[in-house]
Amino acid sequence: MPSIPTVILKPNARAAIELPWRGSPRANFDWLKDVCGKRTRPEYDRQSKRFLVARPHTRHVLDALVDEYGEVLVHQFGYAATTCVEACWDANPDNVIDCVCGCAGLNHGSGHPLGMQVAPGLSVHQELAEATYIVTANGTTVLT
Repeated sequence: MPSIPTVILKPNARAAIELPWRGSPRANFDWLKDVCGKRTRPEYDRQSKRFLVARPHTRHVLDALVDEYGEVLVHQFGYAATTCVEACWDANPDNVIDCVCGCAGLNHGSGHPLGMQVAPGLSVHQELAEATYIVTANGTTVLT
């Protein structure tokens, strides 16, 4: 387990929390229930060795971890979207240098939408973007 608590936030997923050992297998469950409320149901993922809690509890957990450990490492993921329009995918591939759409020429002249077509003539491709930062009582410091 980490010496500094770590919180991993991914879209459409519970917050994953790596906690230092507290002396017994049940201690971290009890601590999470104290922080999040007795009705919360933290889970332990044996494969990743992380506790999972509902995203609305993230701020409470972060604040409690900062109070106890002084700092928390956070890895937050979000979607970065690239858009592409029909004029681009139907364009002459030899004119890729003239591409001005969001795909930056990646899909120019391919003959098909990039990723998922969300409206007639408009497609979107999503990739996970990641930011890593340290949260302390003095604020947040972005690492990447």
